[in-house]
Amino acid sequence: MKIPERKANERLVEYAERLSALYSDALRPKDVKPKGQFFTPKQVSIFMAELFDINQDKITLLDPGAGTGVLSAAFCEKLLSRKKPVSLVIDTFENDPEIIPFLKRVLQECKKDLEEKDSKVGFNVLTKDFILTNEPYLSGPGLFERGEKFYDFVISNPPYYKVGTESPYSRMMAEFICGQPNIYAFFMTMAASMLADKGEMVFITPRSFCSGLYYKNFRKWFLRKVRITRIHIFESRKDIFDKDGVLQENVIIKASKNGKEGIVTITTSRDKDLNELGRIEVDYSDIISPKNSERFIRIPTSEFDVKILHIIDKWPCTLEKLGMEISTGPVVDFRAKEHLRQELMKESVPLLWMHNMQNMRVVWPSKKNKKPAAIASTEKTSPLLLPVKNYVLLKRFTSKEQRRRLDSAVLKQSEFPYGSVGIENHVNYIHKPNGSLSVNEAFGIAALLNTGLIDNYFRSLNGHTQVNATEIRNVPLPDLSVIKKIGEVVSKAKDLPANLDEIIGSELGIDAEIIKHLEERYNGKNR
Repeated sequence: MKIPERKANERLVEYAERLSALYSDALRPKDVKPKGQFFTPKQVSIFMAELFDINQDKITLLDPGAGTGVLSAAFCEKLLSRKKPVSLVIDTFENDPEIIPFLKRVLQECKKDLEEKDSKVGFNVLTKDFILTNEPYLSGPGLFERGEKFYDFVISNPPYYKVGTESPYSRMMAEFICGQPNIYAFFMTMAASMLADKGEMVFITPRSFCSGLYYKNFRKWFLRKVRITRIHIFESRKDIFDKDGVLQENVIIKASKNGKEGIVTITTSRDKDLNELGRIEVDYSDIISPKNSERFIRIPTSEFDVKILHIIDKWPCTLEKLGMEISTGPVVDFRAKEHLRQELMKESVPLLWMHNMQNMRVVWPSKKNKKPAAIASTEKTSPLLLPVKNYVLLKRFTSKEQRRRLDSAVLKQSEFPYGSVGIENHVNYIHKPNGSLSVNEAFGIAALLNTGLIDNYFRSLNGHTQVNATEIRNVPLPDLSVIKKIGEVVSKAKDLPANLDEIIGSELGIDAEIIKHLEERYNGKNR
């Protein structure tokens, strides 16, 4: 395909975006998921480049997963706006051979524009695998030769797809992974390893690395290696890479090598047009809680969110300290299909799904979409069944339309006249491994999880609609005596009390204005 010439007065980033669209429409395979290739919109590219603090005259830039070079073009436009000559070397990595001619053309235009303003520019297009090629950077500084190249700036929209445990990437980065993380985290790992002293990296990625088990080791390593100084979050899930149908919640993150734990600026916009809706500055400890062994990266988006973090961070307990545990329902419907029953019959027991959780109580039977209401009770299914006790059930998934991410209910032993029960895999359950929750304990925990207070806290550390057990394990909770008092009040109500936050706020001495704000927010007045 003949690559079109750049138009008169066409900006570098506009030209790169036009080539991205041409490539997508004419050459890129329809199914891009194996490559995980999603091109960065120009507005986002410009915003990312503007985040860099450029003070030097000799600059090295790394753009891994470069595509058509739209991010490099945005960086060069920032240099042009400074109206000061520089010596620049751009290294790009791109292993899609079809797109290489487009990338080279964009970089040539970048070189031409900058050299017309007396800058000196060199660029390298490396048609190699970014991760595998740079493995020596992960070996540690003691093994580096002085000739190793480090970068002042890294800018990237890395590929996005899950990495299998047998992948050469997984074997190479075994210390950084748990389960099946996404390739983008490996790009972030390598980029952080290739930063020069005081170097800066700006990435746009899904938010999933901020919490959850898969990225636990990565977070610990990453937060030792660099300091986060800026976060931008998009309120809309679907508008950033809308042409590619990407629905993950995306963040732009800036981090620096050997930076200090100071103030972190957090900005928000609704979509890729970057019309800023909010801007706050928070202490580093507000995004990285020192009490949290998982090193979750929390993203409060308002001063109110920060107040909630400060309140809940002071609570002294977690589920583990309370002698409780959260587990995932063991019945996976497609694996247990032969054992499922539409109705309760001889030698079967109730099966609980998310739809059986209503107004903080378990309602069974309750039909939905012809889902089985029972599971056979046999020797084969015994590992899938639980003895009936007092449990707190928590939905693992909520719809984007629901006001709350957290939705819990109590399975009350005295109201459930069966010996055993099956809990479907989309439901988490909280229990005491070496005993049984009291009624007041169960209702107290469920009430807390159903408050706007906890929901607001949870949204700062979780950017998706899935509720992971790991995250709930790390949510601070009050003393057990307070939980029991709350449970005593709530257990006497017939339905989920509308004033849960008021009940909890009164018991914990939380400022009435905060409770009022929460009630307004979750009653739909603020959203």
